[in-house]
Amino acid sequence: MKYKYELAPELVPVLKVYTSQPAPPQGTPLQEVFRSNLKMMAEQVGVKSTNELTVENKYFTNSEGIETQLRVFKPQKIGTSLPCVYWMHGGGTMSGLPEQEDSTLYQMALAIGCVIVSVNYRLTPEHPYPAPINDCYEGLVYVSENASLFNINPDKIAVGGGSAGGLLSTSCALLARKNKKPNLVHQSLTYPMLDHRGITESSKEITNVGVWDRDMNLYGFSCYLKNVKDNIPELAVPILVNDLSNLPPAFIAVGTMDVLRDEAIEYAQKLAASGVITELHIYPGMTHVFDALVPDSKAAKDFNAARISAFKRAFE
Repeated sequence: MKYKYELAPELVPVLKVYTSQPAPPQGTPLQEVFRSNLKMMAEQVGVKSTNELTVENKYFTNSEGIETQLRVFKPQKIGTSLPCVYWMHGGGTMSGLPEQEDSTLYQMALAIGCVIVSVNYRLTPEHPYPAPINDCYEGLVYVSENASLFNINPDKIAVGGGSAGGLLSTSCALLARKNKKPNLVHQSLTYPMLDHRGITESSKEITNVGVWDRDMNLYGFSCYLKNVKDNIPELAVPILVNDLSNLPPAFIAVGTMDVLRDEAIEYAQKLAASGVITELHIYPGMTHVFDALVPDSKAAKDFNAARISAFKRAFE
């Protein structure tokens, strides 16, 4: 299917500013550029506890003995044993930190009426597959097995994330199915990275929009798959998984001007064909991270409302 190659009008001036920033010093690795930008973003959007919601950092020790941060958003005054969204931040697997999504997660926790736990997994290329997914899944198990510590109901846990966070969410869902723990009720995948091959039409088409284009995506996957370039495990690249049955219901959202468009749509189709309840939203003219670029647009507002609604239904 051929999608119209046209940006939504409200994105055009924003992208013009976004792409006109000074270039980094020549030779700077892409991950360092992204890390610097996302750290700056985290400083701008970071939140603290209020009388509505507590924000705190907890820690668990992973299987390699490394202390790993869990950033916890806990609504006040709405009881105990709340549903939980276990969240994985974006950044192409090679950059990012939980605090970059503080404002989004703060609002989501209040809107859904749940606890949100965001894991600070190790980054590539220094820590390629399977390190990031191991951190994410081990943190998920820790949270579910220490439910009282997080004020959550272990039978109402969902996973979610955007971009690389969507990739890691799918892998967590697959591991939870394999290991029979925890019993997830939902997976929320926002413009997820799902295919390393760069063979889709959108991967070939979206090359110079300026927001997570083809080369950036291929580089991110090369960092992630640094040690498994030949025999790539299915768990590392979800689109390669043949059996998607018995996975939790899924919410998937992507824009038509996103390099990840076609793999997101294909994964949604494969889930649905496997009998998984799947909700797919496609936003015309929208790029990667459109909800952050134009948060006041109708598309971003519709997307946020749809994502929150899907979480609420899963937790009923």
